Amino acid sequence: MGGSNIIILRKKELILVGVIYYIPDYTNLLNEFYWQCEDIVPDMPRVHKFLNFWKDNIEAVIKEVKVSVSNTNQIIKADFYRRLN
Repeated sequence: MGGSNIIILRKKELILVGVIYYIPDYTNLLNEFYWQCEDIVPDMPRVHKFLNFWKDNIEAVIKEVKVSVSNTNQIIKADFYRRLN
């Protein structure tokens, strides 16, 4: 018998992304934006694409990002600039 083929299936999980941001004209006022999607854990390419889009196209400055995965009680808290750069 030859070598065996191994197939790895990557399951999508429900993700909740919480973004705390401010508008440059109003730096003393923080806003919150929540977004829910299905994404591949732990890489989260869809979440990264969304955050990169925000960084490149939206004038609001992200102060903090919280990512929560549905099948765990974990909240992944990351500094926006360290995470994307």
